[in-house]
Amino acid sequence: MHMDEMTLTKRFIGIESITGNETGFAEDVESVLRAEGWFTTRQYASSERYNILATPAKNTDPALVFCSHLDTVAPYLKYREDEEFIYGRGACDAKGVIAAMIAAANRLRKDNMQKIGLLFTVGEEVDSIGAKYANAHAPDNIQYTIVGEPTQNKLVVGQKGLYLAEIHTNGTAAHSAYPELGDSAVLKLLDIIQKLRQHPLPIHPKRGATTLNISQLTGGDRYNVIPDSASAGLLFRVSTKVADVKKLVQDAVGDDGIIQEINECEPQEMLSVPGFEEEIVAFSTDIPYLTNWGEKVLFGPGSILDAHTPDEKISKKSLRKSVDQYCQIAEYLLGV
Repeated sequence: MHMDEMTLTKRFIGIESITGNETGFAEDVESVLRAEGWFTTRQYASSERYNILATPAKNTDPALVFCSHLDTVAPYLKYREDEEFIYGRGACDAKGVIAAMIAAANRLRKDNMQKIGLLFTVGEEVDSIGAKYANAHAPDNIQYTIVGEPTQNKLVVGQKGLYLAEIHTNGTAAHSAYPELGDSAVLKLLDIIQKLRQHPLPIHPKRGATTLNISQLTGGDRYNVIPDSASAGLLFRVSTKVADVKKLVQDAVGDDGIIQEINECEPQEMLSVPGFEEEIVAFSTDIPYLTNWGEKVLFGPGSILDAHTPDEKISKKSLRKSVDQYCQIAEYLLGV
């Protein structure tokens, strides 16, 4: 007897899988899939971290896969529930999603749809290392990938891009009583940040405004010493082109600092499916790194506003509804 989406969600939340520590959860998901009769393959994105690809039988290439990610953000939050919600880390991002996808795939396979599979990746919350590895090992006949994230049961037809970089500045240390003898790396960094904050960010007619989050500021190690190094993290949610924000950063930094680029991806457009409410989102997914996995649909239960929070949760109603909707989307795409 197949485990339902509620049982699986509660079980999955009970296993901590913060990015970099996905193996225990991956093993559990793999054991569930094998017990349900799926053939599973491990895709090692690193020496110990691996994706899971599940197909109805060995040596079968799916035309459509359900895809989501195994990792969560920190800190780990234990499972709990009330009448309306299931709580815990990964409840909506994305263990509830994975549970719903497995339930939907089991139902579809039961109806003799043998063209489907499941792909669950590592590292989506940081660098999409799993998706990047999977992209180099895509099935030959893949046509569609249904990517699962918390979208409030709405079909996402567009997402913003991303540009992540660190700015590093250097100066000369000196006694704080004689600042004229030093060169503050912190002040250089603050000047750069001020330039970025004062500059209008690009706007797209459909995807809206590009936004910037400045975080992880560091600089100096003692109150009485002029700091000789400083850094800050910049995360742009890009609505136009990544090149637009790269130029802004380069102009602001000039010769006063060093830009360390960490990750980037362009805005994406996804497929529409009749009968679904549609939206465009600001958050990023694995989609830009799965270019060899056919056309994409982005859909899932839960709200992104609950993801990454101390009270992460998923509505039981949303979770149940999503199983039917995942089946509906797959059947439409494959013309069943």
